[in-house]
Amino acid sequence: MLSIQDATNRKAPTTVNFSTSINSNMRAKVISEALPLLKANIKCREIWQALQIADYKKEGVLNEPALEVLLEKQGKNLQDLLAVKTTEEILDLLDEEELGFLNEDEQILIFSVIKERMQRVAYDLCNIYEYGLYKEMMKAIRALETDIIEYQGVLRRRTYEKEMDIYRQIGVEKLENFERYWAQMFEDFETSCQERMSRLIDLHIRQLEELDLELERNFDILKIKPKPEMRNLQMQEKLFAFNERYAEAHQIRTELKVIEISEQNRVENEIMKEKEKRRKKMIKRHRVEVEQLRAKNQTNKNKLLISYEQEKIRLQKEIKLHNHDIKRNQNLASRLAIKTGKTRDELRRIKQNARNLQNFLKDIKRHKTARVNLESPMTANLNKKPTMQGSFSMTSTNIGQRTIQVNTQSLTRFGIKSDATGTDRPVNVAPGYLNSTSFSAKTGKLLQQSRKEKNSLPSIAALYNEKLEPIENI
Repeated sequence: MLSIQDATNRKAPTTVNFSTSINSNMRAKVISEALPLLKANIKCREIWQALQIADYKKEGVLNEPALEVLLEKQGKNLQDLLAVKTTEEILDLLDEEELGFLNEDEQILIFSVIKERMQRVAYDLCNIYEYGLYKEMMKAIRALETDIIEYQGVLRRRTYEKEMDIYRQIGVEKLENFERYWAQMFEDFETSCQERMSRLIDLHIRQLEELDLELERNFDILKIKPKPEMRNLQMQEKLFAFNERYAEAHQIRTELKVIEISEQNRVENEIMKEKEKRRKKMIKRHRVEVEQLRAKNQTNKNKLLISYEQEKIRLQKEIKLHNHDIKRNQNLASRLAIKTGKTRDELRRIKQNARNLQNFLKDIKRHKTARVNLESPMTANLNKKPTMQGSFSMTSTNIGQRTIQVNTQSLTRFGIKSDATGTDRPVNVAPGYLNSTSFSAKTGKLLQQSRKEKNSLPSIAALYNEKLEPIENI
């Protein structure tokens, strides 16, 4: 590899007309900027390793303490490649969302900005005819692009694992809430069944007591008739007594005493049998009612169990369906990111080279006039500032006395950051999936829809009236 002295000590041709010589100061300036970047891909690997140490919790967020650890380990490389010395400068340069930390996309932006700067320096090397350094720079750029694809893949896998952990946690919470809800329903059902059974048993006890009281108070309801023989003897006794036949009446009276005692015992036994018969009949009817109630309770319980199984299967299918949707979005986003990383920058270079070729040919045609400029077309292209249509956000960093500006919208984006696993956002900031159709936004929407409880804080404007006085009882 050439040193600065070797590159700057080259003697340019002394001819003036049609000269392709490069000013020595300009050559030294470009080469001095290019030399630290020739091994930038190796330095970026060291930065990546230090970044893993800084983010030891693998949360995908680099806050100020983590950036201090990164500066402590790779401060020199970061200063050489990005001209940053403090955490504030890093955040000013890379924190596009201005949240005070670097998310996954902004961490990849570290390497993308370095690569973009290498690409610009490579074009400058080509313009000053340093083709050897230009070849080495392009080799380092392509190596860094390969590493960036690997880096974004690592961060993407961590992000996707966090999304799946969140969704699994949501699924577990939904299943727990489901089981808790149905356990309460079964408990309430068992309680209601016991209450109905206890009410029925109390009703049966009261009915038996009322039957006993009714049988004790009203013997006539039994309607047990005496034997006809005893009735005939009683009539004969009265007839003999009326005819003053006392001896025959006394004899009949003696026989009736024995018969009446026997008949009394028989009637009492019949009454007891009738009472027992009615009690058994009522008890049998009570048993039938109890069995019917038990069968009805069991039928209702079976219906409840069927509803429980159906709802559980539906919930499991819903969880599984969203799980497949999230994985499909993740896999498709990962494939698109890899394809973008492998092709976008190379296509940009091809288009830029074609554009430079067209500009060079146009300059050649203009220089075919009688008047020959002292400056060659290649040198003119080196001094020209690239113009782009439209307004773009620019990221600037100071390298010595020269300010390097990088068009942040021209950088290759991978869309790693998840809308579901971000940190706390302000109350009035709408979630990202409401105004985005990216795969991470779709995943965030699925995760948000999967949550049953949506506790949103009221808007700050809703807390005050038109006179900016606090509204009470909100």
